[in-house]
Amino acid sequence: MGKFSFENLWSEKSTDAPRKLVNHAEYDFAVAYPPPEGVPMDGLIDGLKTIVDAKSDEVARDMSYYPHVQGEESLRELTAEKIFVDRGIKTDKESIVLCNGSGEANGLIIQAIINPGDYVITEEYVYMGTTNQLNYFGANIVGTKIDDKGLIPEKLEETILNIKKKAGVTPKILYTIPEHQNPTGSILPKDRRIDIIDICKKYGIMILEDDCYVDNRFEGCPEPSFASLDDSGMIAYVGSFSKLIAPGLRMGYFTATDELIDRALSVKIGSGPNQFVAYAIDGFLRSNLNNQRNNYNKLLKDKKEAMEKALEETFDKSNAKWSSPSGGCYTWIEFTDGTNLSSIRDEVFSKGVGYLSGENFAPNGDGQNMARLCFAFESIEKNYDGIKLLGSILKDMKVI
Repeated sequence: MGKFSFENLWSEKSTDAPRKLVNHAEYDFAVAYPPPEGVPMDGLIDGLKTIVDAKSDEVARDMSYYPHVQGEESLRELTAEKIFVDRGIKTDKESIVLCNGSGEANGLIIQAIINPGDYVITEEYVYMGTTNQLNYFGANIVGTKIDDKGLIPEKLEETILNIKKKAGVTPKILYTIPEHQNPTGSILPKDRRIDIIDICKKYGIMILEDDCYVDNRFEGCPEPSFASLDDSGMIAYVGSFSKLIAPGLRMGYFTATDELIDRALSVKIGSGPNQFVAYAIDGFLRSNLNNQRNNYNKLLKDKKEAMEKALEETFDKSNAKWSSPSGGCYTWIEFTDGTNLSSIRDEVFSKGVGYLSGENFAPNGDGQNMARLCFAFESIEKNYDGIKLLGSILKDMKVI
């Protein structure tokens, strides 16, 4: 019997892509993971046991059903309380949607708003997971200029007007990571946030605020969220437990107006996220939120300082400059002489150091002279030693 052919059956969106196998360098600064030594496995198990012991009959009954489309009720309630206390966002459990990570939250909102060909504005360099989703759903993505404080309001308005002039349409969404931005680490000041809200309101553009790194601040205080600065309903707020606890839990969330929630849920496939995981997070965070945040952020601060010390010792007299973030997981390095870090990435990787070059984050196609370095995953010692090795490799290659 001959082999069955799918040749005339493939969908237009599917591609003959290889399965993604992630290779890790000896010093892996390419990843986007929080500190593995900070994952509270015992705490999560105890949290799950606390919930189950307290209401075993209710848990057993709920586990016999598929989860609520918005996710487990008690964790939604806790999430609403958390973002009110932490971010000044007034909401309740009925306006919280738990998702399989913040990626699903962003994806549902994108699908509720974007038709193929619609325009979305992002930071000039921005998280590639979201741009991949925007590309998949047919959006035209335009990056707007940023500086070391993030989005520049005047440049944002210029970008909007350029799109209107060239394409004859108004962008539908501004997608932004305003706190500890991925990949640059910048923090958007309150006055800029207010100006950006005014600009977006002027042109009828919604703001998709991705606040997934806000819990990872190890210096200073966070700026007010976009969602706390506006009561018109133009802002959808996305958060995550991935960088606070562990990405493997796959638990994020969003809050928005009722009409946007309804539209977003209309494109959701299946029920809500894992009920068992929700119980564990709920039981753990109700007693351990501040301790978990403090423990993680002490680790992040020490690791960031180790990487920064090595950067200063290695690249101080070179054509490189780098960010000094006060939170998050990443340092952003730029070679001002135009050195192409993209073209040498594989060779550097083969010699032991992994990074993600800037074009991965660039909707406008530039960034080859830049790179994101994740300091969160590797140990303090490996952050220091890995950057020293990177400098040695680049010297041997006559890059510095």
